[in-house]
Order: sequence, then C-alpha cells, then structure tokens
Amino acid sequence: MAFQNMVNMQLMMFLLVAVGFLVRKKNIIGETGRKDMVNFCLYVTLPLNIFHSFQMEWEWSMLKSFAQVLLLATGYCILSIIMSCIFYRKAEPDKRKSLRYGTIVSNGGFLGNPVIEGIYGTNGLFYASVFMLPVRIVMWSVGTSCFMKEKSESLVKKVLTHPCIVAIYLGLLVMIAGISFPVSVENTISGISSCNTPLSMMLVGMMLAEMNPKGILDGTMVLYTIVRLILIPAILFGLTALLPIPALLRGITVIIAGMPAPVTTALLSAKYHGNEGYATGMIFVTTILSLFTLPIWCWLLE
Repeated sequence: MAFQNMVNMQLMMFLLVAVGFLVRKKNIIGETGRKDMVNFCLYVTLPLNIFHSFQMEWEWSMLKSFAQVLLLATGYCILSIIMSCIFYRKAEPDKRKSLRYGTIVSNGGFLGNPVIEGIYGTNGLFYASVFMLPVRIVMWSVGTSCFMKEKSESLVKKVLTHPCIVAIYLGLLVMIAGISFPVSVENTISGISSCNTPLSMMLVGMMLAEMNPKGILDGTMVLYTIVRLILIPAILFGLTALLPIPALLRGITVIIAGMPAPVTTALLSAKYHGNEGYATGMIFVTTILSLFTLPIWCWLLE
C-alpha cells in the first residue's frame, strides 16, 4: 500500500513540477516572483504545515517514539557528516563546498514533508517534523560551515529562530497543553497548510527551468548522486532493520535520507562564492532521479 501511495505521490509531484517548469519557462512567473514564492513557502506554508501536523491529542505513550525519532535523526546526521568527509577530496574547492553541504543536508523539509504526509498521513508528518529538528540544527551549523566561518552565537540564533523550528516549538506546546482553536482559525491553518505540497513542487519546477544542465554531469556528480540517493539511505535501511523500532519510523528515516539535494545548496553557493552552476546541477540531477529512486526505497520498506 505504501509503495502504491509513493508511486501515486511521485506521479502527482512530477506533474506539479512540470506545471512549475512550464509556468517559469513561459515567464508567467518571473524570477522575482519565484523568489517571493520561495519566501512564502519557507516563512508561511511550510511552518504552518509543520504546526498543523501537531494538531492531535497528546498521549504520553508517544514520548518513546518521540525519543526514538530524535535518536534516528541524530544518527542520520552523524552518518551524513562522515560521508561528506570521506568523499569529494579530489573535487575542485568551489565544487567541494556544495558537494559536502549537499551530502550533509537533504531536501527533507521542502520535499520530505509533503512526500511523508502523502505516504503516512498526518501521523507521519508529525514524526517527520520532529525528525527534521536535529537535521535543521546540523544544517545551520555544520552545513553552513562548508561555505563560511561564522560566530557560534550567530549560528545558534539562526537555529533557534528558524521558522520551521519555531513551528515545532509552538506545535508541541499546543499539543501537550491541549489547546484548541476556534473552527475558523483551525480551517485557516489547515487551508494554508494544504497549499504546501503543490506550491513546493511547482517551485522546484520553476527552479529547474532556470538551470542550465549542460556540462554538469561529470564523474564527481555521478558519485554525489550515488551517495545522496543510494548509499546513505542504503546504510540506514540496513541499520534500522536491526533496531526494534516501528515500521513508520524506519520508513521516515530512510525516505528522508534518500531525498535529493536541497535548494539551499544553490542559494548558499551563490552567496558565499561557490560554484552556483554546479550546485544547481546537483539539485537538477538528484531531483529528477529521485522520482525513480524514492519509489524503489518505499517498495523495499514494505
């Protein structure tokens, strides 16, 4: 059933990506509009999507699963950091920044949340949001250090004030305290939250439309694609099979680990003098190939 859901989700997402691609190619939405939509997703729809996933009745029996998710996410982060240090040593310095960052961080939030929600429902989205908490901490600390050297105080502030992490704080507070909202407020949150998947996927299509795929497929790109989409999720697939954890948590771990390169790879590369063209190529190649690899991982998880 999960495999069928994944295939249906991937087909739907492919069509949404195609719509975004055509909209950008036809210049129906320009570059400025696309950037504004990215901000809208990052600061409005994605945080509300995460917050809405916590709208359930808290049971203290969930605490064990909560702790398991955090441990699984921490293990994933450690593995990703190790992989980023092992590979790409011979890559050009400006490419190495993006390659290391794109190995440490996957597109688990931007793409992962809608995929997990489509396969496992709201319960899966809840645990996926918790899973992303350590991942986002690593993203804004170890990940960004691939591009820059920044004071620890600044990194801590970025982590604590990231909209998606704030959404987790507030969501947990509301869930544990048993706070309920008026129907009008709940419907507003739910309505905006439901926009996250189509907006996110169409934005990916718009970004792909702006990329130049020529000359990006070299040996290092092939290596990166294997590491990002196959090696890391394969290791976690094997390790989690040995652990006494629910199938839901195992599925979330493997699927998020198998996500493509995050959009922030190109954004940080452009800002901190990396190879922006190569970074966008990483996103292009892994996003397209993930349309095939993610259903395979889902099939293996059944």
